[in-house]
Amino acid sequence: MFRGSRRALPCGNESRNSSGKSAIIRIAMTIKRPIRIGIVGFGKIARDQHVSAIRNNPSFELTALISRSPPGGDVPAFTSLEEAFAAGLDLDAVAICTPPDVRLAQCRVASEHGCAILLEKPPAVTAGDALALKRMADEAGVPIFASWHSRFAPMIAQAMAWSEKHSLRRGQINWHEDARKWHPGQEWLWRQGGFGVFDPGINALSILTALYPLPWSVSGSHFDVPENVEMPLSACFTLHAGEARMEAALDFRVTAEEVWSIHLEAEGGETLDLSEGGAALCINNGPISRAESREYAGLYQQFAELIRTGESDFDTSPLEIAEAAFASAKITKVSPIEI
Repeated sequence: MFRGSRRALPCGNESRNSSGKSAIIRIAMTIKRPIRIGIVGFGKIARDQHVSAIRNNPSFELTALISRSPPGGDVPAFTSLEEAFAAGLDLDAVAICTPPDVRLAQCRVASEHGCAILLEKPPAVTAGDALALKRMADEAGVPIFASWHSRFAPMIAQAMAWSEKHSLRRGQINWHEDARKWHPGQEWLWRQGGFGVFDPGINALSILTALYPLPWSVSGSHFDVPENVEMPLSACFTLHAGEARMEAALDFRVTAEEVWSIHLEAEGGETLDLSEGGAALCINNGPISRAESREYAGLYQQFAELIRTGESDFDTSPLEIAEAAFASAKITKVSPIEI
């Protein structure tokens, strides 16, 4: 469905984990029973989205929680993947929900133990780092999934059908939300590698690159960065691909009317508007279609299929755009913020 490289799992005993088991055997076993999955990193997104999506999907069994501060509850908890495997835990897959700058060691341990890997977005700090994780999984013979959850918003399939018939000329991305509402106390978001306003804004880029997988370049990047943090509070930039041009405005300062919208104009004047993060769609200013957003349900359905088929789904294009915007940004320092 989405652009990205896929690699079939090797046959026979070509890939082995540290216990000597063949990775293909571990993955194939999940066809006959639920996939035993552990969540690595138990922050807000894991609590709000991943736990319920896993528990509501009969293909999975939530087997462990791995966190520096293990939560209480009925699921075995460990402070690290090394501790979990040393205790004899047997996992088929992990969902890594830690900040993106600390994932190398976690992916190495998971792949060495034959676990399929889901990476909460963004998959890494840079596209190069992300591809290093992909190579690690490939060498271990395990599926890896860069899980851009906004691509599973309910109106994206209709938008993709429209984009296949219409050449893009111009458009506008507006991704405005309240940082204090959605990211309270998340200090990692504001340090190097934390992405700031691009943490939600990259969701819009993941939708755009699914609809139009073009060689996008960035110009005119400008960031507002508070004096007491390192990452942007707001960002605006222009995207170019051939004759197509998109303006993007990301903002964390909105406290009243939050907006997650993408406006697209095609050759010939046809228009498409996605709003509510992809839960609502309007074509040519006609009636608005809406559906309940169940992004993470779709995400885990895709992950289960990847595990069953032994394939990977790993697109770095949204991350490449964000990286280009950071590399060329003009910075304006603004007043400190309360995290």
